[in-house]
Amino acid sequence: MGARDTLTDDQVDEAAYRDRATIILDGVAQRAREVLRKAGIPLNIFFVVPAAGDAILTLGAAVNQEKWQEIRSAVSSIVRRSVGLEPAQCRQVICAIDRSDDSRC
Repeated sequence: MGARDTLTDDQVDEAAYRDRATIILDGVAQRAREVLRKAGIPLNIFFVVPAAGDAILTLGAAVNQEKWQEIRSAVSSIVRRSVGLEPAQCRQVICAIDRSDDSRC
């Protein structure tokens, strides 16, 4: 029995969605950049397709809460339609880097 045989249907679906997200990632990023530019939101965002977990695609941006809501509104529908997840869930993840030791990432 291979590793794939032991996966649940949800895990197989998640893997298929991740594969699709990986294939179309450049196009999703380009459309998101265009939508944000038209909305007057001049900033860089990044996308990550995680290898595991329940997230299919992660969107990142260094912004405050108010700006995040604007970005989420503008970009989430592009991601959902492109990957084929309707409806999809969005959730905020707060991240930080401590550079107190002056090290570089």
